[in-house]
Amino acid sequence: MKGVSKEFKIGIIVIVSLVLLVIGINYLKGINLFIQQRSFYSVYENVDGLGPSNPVVLNGFKVGQVSNVDFHPSGDGSLVVKFNIDQKELKIPSDSKAKIFSSDFFGSKAIELIMGDSAIYAENGDTLDSEIQVGLAEAVRIELIPLKNKTDQLIEGVDDILENLKQVFDDDATKGLPKVFESLQRTMETLEKTTLRLDTTVARNSSTIDGIFDNVYSITDNLEKNNEKLSNIITNFDAVSDSLARLELSATLQKADSALSTFAEVATKINDGDGTISMLLNNDTLHTALLQTNEEVQYLINDLYMNPWRYVNVSIFGKKQKSKFSKRELKQLRDLVDEQLQNGSVSEE
Repeated sequence: MKGVSKEFKIGIIVIVSLVLLVIGINYLKGINLFIQQRSFYSVYENVDGLGPSNPVVLNGFKVGQVSNVDFHPSGDGSLVVKFNIDQKELKIPSDSKAKIFSSDFFGSKAIELIMGDSAIYAENGDTLDSEIQVGLAEAVRIELIPLKNKTDQLIEGVDDILENLKQVFDDDATKGLPKVFESLQRTMETLEKTTLRLDTTVARNSSTIDGIFDNVYSITDNLEKNNEKLSNIITNFDAVSDSLARLELSATLQKADSALSTFAEVATKINDGDGTISMLLNNDTLHTALLQTNEEVQYLINDLYMNPWRYVNVSIFGKKQKSKFSKRELKQLRDLVDEQLQNGSVSEE
């Protein structure tokens, strides 16, 4: 080493220093030159503060870190995040997702690998699907939106109530308030009097009410004691209903139908003029003959009354009874006169 110049030593020291500097810078960037790493990419609309050296975790365990964040070459404003995976034995399905989430309460960002179920695994340099978890502040804001809306509605309701109260207590609107309060006071007094009367009525009729309840208890006690009898009555009623159901109602109805049919035939014969009853009902000869007989009987009674000696020969002291015309004789004379007058008028013509 005595023959080594000072310049050579300085050069070696500089080279070693540069190597250590490169290794240190890469280590700070998340690149470990002594471990074989795989790089993956994801495209995001917003990285929400994610930067190089942020960890990449799987099931809460760090498996890599972000190495670079840059704009997409298409120039649409989206961001491309490159991250390295240190675990070479880790198999990542091709449908896995790289989800940006808040790793602590202070909002530090990290990438969480959400494994898919594809049978094809992603290779070095592949692009994984991206997803962004809602941050704590955003989640709180989303949760507070309904509360804010309800608060606004409540404030509007309070404003309406205050406006209504203001209108009520205006000079023109408060004129009727004393009357309203007086009416309420009278109503309360009436209710109080009614309550007192009700209490008094209940106190006066307490014995009657007790008697009513005693009667109710007695009735329920009797029902309980006669439960077996009631059951027997219901059973007997069921037996009677079964007996009624077993009656030969069909045969009875058939007999009634046969009787009605026979009566219908008799009525038909009477209407058709068959038999003596039909002739009596449909022919007025008998009626006319009875009228004539009745008229002859009346004439006979009248003649018997007017000239009894024609039928009974009774003489009182040999005095001869004077004959009088009966109604029949008068009718015969009237008919004879009418006939002669009719014949005379006809002959004159």
